[in-house]
Amino acid sequence: MATRPEPAGVPGVPVDRSEVAARVRGWAPSLLRTLIALVATAAIFSALIAALGVNPADALTAFWEGAAGNTFNFGQTVMIASLLACTGLAAAIPFQARLWNVGGEGQLWFGAFAAVTLALILPDGMPGWLAITITVAGATLAGAFWGFIPGILKATVNANEVITCLMLVFIGIALGNYAISTLFPSESNQTESVPFDRLLPNIWTGTLVTAGALLALGAVLVALTLMSGTSLGFQIRAVGLNRNAARISGMRTGRVIVLAFAIGGAFGGLAGAIAVLGINGAVVAGFSANFGFLGIAVALVARLKPLWIIPSALLFAALRTGSSGLQAQTGISATVGEILVTVLVVLLLALGVIRLRYAEAAQ
Repeated sequence: MATRPEPAGVPGVPVDRSEVAARVRGWAPSLLRTLIALVATAAIFSALIAALGVNPADALTAFWEGAAGNTFNFGQTVMIASLLACTGLAAAIPFQARLWNVGGEGQLWFGAFAAVTLALILPDGMPGWLAITITVAGATLAGAFWGFIPGILKATVNANEVITCLMLVFIGIALGNYAISTLFPSESNQTESVPFDRLLPNIWTGTLVTAGALLALGAVLVALTLMSGTSLGFQIRAVGLNRNAARISGMRTGRVIVLAFAIGGAFGGLAGAIAVLGINGAVVAGFSANFGFLGIAVALVARLKPLWIIPSALLFAALRTGSSGLQAQTGISATVGEILVTVLVVLLLALGVIRLRYAEAAQ
């Protein structure tokens, strides 16, 4: 008679090795394909660099140094990864409900708009920690509202979420630029600077890493808890697997759709707060560099798993910051980084690392 395996990790109790082996078999092929994609990307990058007349070895060295060659540069990568982790979560949560939130860019911009507005209009005598708390919370709620709009339209009139999300991206960027040009203009191409006591504090001496990195880490932990330990997370996954079956089982699918979008938008808004309070100190023209859209790739490479968002975000952040170091040392345009990201994403798609499968498709 078969017995149920006892919990692993307890002294004196044998480990269920078959379960461990099954998990390894599940992620090992994906990891191998990811490594193949990285090697192929490096080979294509080397060929491109050689065609531009630069020694590929020198270029790869410059790229590495720009991304993680010293503490300061690695800190830059960490802060970009903080933004990408949040925008990755903005895509991953709705995607698990089979809802295509491609509006992370707009949610990021609207969160930044709300953050700079709150940081500049709150009373002067307010303690810095309270102003920061209100600003971060306000930006997060602003992002949630920006996600709520396509969610409620999808739930009530079945409006195509891709179209509504993209339209809201344009509005979010326009509002950010309006803050730069009209609401809080400054002499440079940005808004007024946020007062120093309302900026997120530095947490790593010798770098520009601020508490924004901790906020991003906290966001990942919140998403992990939500998706693996709450009934709402279960309902989001159930709606993604089969919306009709979820409805028949008694789930309020419209409510789940709205909440999934609002939660995703909240993470996008948090990214905007980190950009303003933890990186730039203002809304700077073009500050995003398409981080909202890149978050989609971050989420897909992580297979929509919150915990895997962290290494995925670090990977894409390193591609961005490394290209800046490449420009400084070789004179090659930083747009090479955009090419690298594109090549890597295409290879990951071709090798099946980036994919979404649902129960209906399997049938």
